[in-house]
Amino acid sequence: MERGWERRGVWALALVAVAAGVLRLIPLLRSGGAFGYPIDYDEGVYFSASALFFQGHWPYRDFIFVHPPGSVWLWGPAALAGSQVGMDGGFALARWMAAVSGALSVLLVGRLAMRVWGPVAGVVAALAYATYPEAVLVERGPFLEPLLNLACLSGANAWLAEPRSGREEPRWLLAGVFFGLAISVKVLGGIWLFAALISRPPWPNWRAHLGLVLAAGGTVALLVGPFVWKAPTEFFSQVFMFHAMRPADGELSQLGRMHELFHERRLVGMALALLGLILVAVRAFRTAEPTRPAERLGAVAYILTITAFLTSPSYWNQYNTYLAASEAILAGMGAAAVYQWLTTWRPHWALSVWLVLCVAVVTPTVSFLRGGLRMKERETVLLGKYIRQSVPRGASLFAFEPAWGLAGGLLPPSIPDAPLVVDSYALMLRGAMSTGREFTQTAEAFRTPASQQAIRELLERSRFVVLGWRGDWQLTEESKQWFRSRFTRRFPPEGHGGPDLWEQIQQ
Repeated sequence: MERGWERRGVWALALVAVAAGVLRLIPLLRSGGAFGYPIDYDEGVYFSASALFFQGHWPYRDFIFVHPPGSVWLWGPAALAGSQVGMDGGFALARWMAAVSGALSVLLVGRLAMRVWGPVAGVVAALAYATYPEAVLVERGPFLEPLLNLACLSGANAWLAEPRSGREEPRWLLAGVFFGLAISVKVLGGIWLFAALISRPPWPNWRAHLGLVLAAGGTVALLVGPFVWKAPTEFFSQVFMFHAMRPADGELSQLGRMHELFHERRLVGMALALLGLILVAVRAFRTAEPTRPAERLGAVAYILTITAFLTSPSYWNQYNTYLAASEAILAGMGAAAVYQWLTTWRPHWALSVWLVLCVAVVTPTVSFLRGGLRMKERETVLLGKYIRQSVPRGASLFAFEPAWGLAGGLLPPSIPDAPLVVDSYALMLRGAMSTGREFTQTAEAFRTPASQQAIRELLERSRFVVLGWRGDWQLTEESKQWFRSRFTRRFPPEGHGGPDLWEQIQQ
């Protein structure tokens, strides 16, 4: 009977992973393809940074990039494909890669939970991740989180796997490589490395813990070292000092952040995760039923991730995608506990309880997932067509959001005597922060002359500029007047919305 349940669980887990991949890919298959679905600013930044690197432009030295370079390496296959089929095609591939990464993360989180607590926990954990609203949205594009979660879950599966062939130590080398990869994508990836170290007692297997740290450190050194060697001061300034000193942005209220972190759109999965967290806390003080390594890892990662989001200067709810992995693990644990309690009382309810738990986890998310499937982006597709038809090949075109240029197959331009700008937001914030002033909000920093200087140097040497809502927000009134005195609007026609393309007036 137990083997039958396990077999059903494995098939159910595989089915959930496939369904999760389909759910993420559906909007990318409609008219307009990958550009027919809304594109976030960060997607264009991360893909463009990778593509420029593989063309010989180094992040930190040649352009500002305020994250570790792991994503620059990992989005490389799409960037290299873009050099052959066009950067719009490369970006489309990156969006597909993100969706596949999400499906693999579903499989990994379910596998981990199933191995520790059984098939009910595995399937429920997989469903909690597969339908996690923020994860579904983010895992349709080249953000950091799809790579980060996949690396963290791969590391956790390796570290928590049962030793084979009589070996007592976990697979620290493989786990360390994955955790090092996570840290090289985003500094917060270190949370899962710390959680892994806490999850197992250091004695008597201290060699495994030391090996895990050394393997993670070696991986970080291998991936990050070349960039530090090229521009050591700029690397530390952009990756660490920028985030330490930057003004607040996104959701500023602590109550607002708490609401997003514990939102009703994932009510049941979150409730099961909190139940799992409570069980971990109770078992921590009971010698009769001690906590397992997976329980400690999930709990520590969950608590530290929430703490990081509440204390960070910036927060948007898409960051919750990084919370999805640890929340899903704890949700699987909570579901296993509920299943055990109910089936102990009524053994013949076993299948019914499993089905009810699965349906209950998915139900609160349905309306949000449906809304995400309906989202469309027509304006970017039209802009891309105009750029291909009307912008001469080789003409310099700068877009305040890199994706607007990618829609026409163009990367941010490298112009003599002008900065190479991939992330206009970070460039202008750094300009404001260089004055030594402290700003309470990002909008306040953008109103300073120092934030406008570098971007105006680039605008002055660009023939075409896609301004859009972001340019309108980041430029001061004085800069906008200066811009309109030198540029004329070419697209779209008056009365139509979307990102607007301007051409410099020949003097």
